[in-house]
Amino acid sequence: MIPLDVFGSGSVAADLLQQVRWCDGVSCPRCRSDRAVRNGSYGHFQRYLCKDCGRTFNDKTGTIFAHSKIALRKWLFSICAFLRFNTSLRQLQCEIEVTYKTIHRRVERFAEALDAPSLDLRGPVEIDEFYVSAGLKGRERDRLSRSRGLS
Repeated sequence: MIPLDVFGSGSVAADLLQQVRWCDGVSCPRCRSDRAVRNGSYGHFQRYLCKDCGRTFNDKTGTIFAHSKIALRKWLFSICAFLRFNTSLRQLQCEIEVTYKTIHRRVERFAEALDAPSLDLRGPVEIDEFYVSAGLKGRERDRLSRSRGLS
């Protein structure tokens, strides 16, 4: 397992996101205009002002990292560990110290960002788990279910 410190502090992670996201130049996520200027900072992230629509945005706006209270370096670590080392969600939960529900939602969001439905899948499909219904669970098949007698 790689150490969490590989992504350094929050500013190193923010610089990495900025380099990857704006490699073709800064553009407004709302109107797609390239007329954006620097407008202060938001924590470790550069803030921008769009000259066309007048809205402000930062490096995380419109990404899977937007609106997250968890540090960006922890998310970058979890994505790297999940993809590179096939780490389980339970192990990631322990490594970055968040709840299982949180890490599951973020990984799900990351998978959606990869645009998995556009893949052309053919041939046999392997299934890891599936759910088998145990029947009607208290409901009779030939008649309406019984009332519990509550008012």
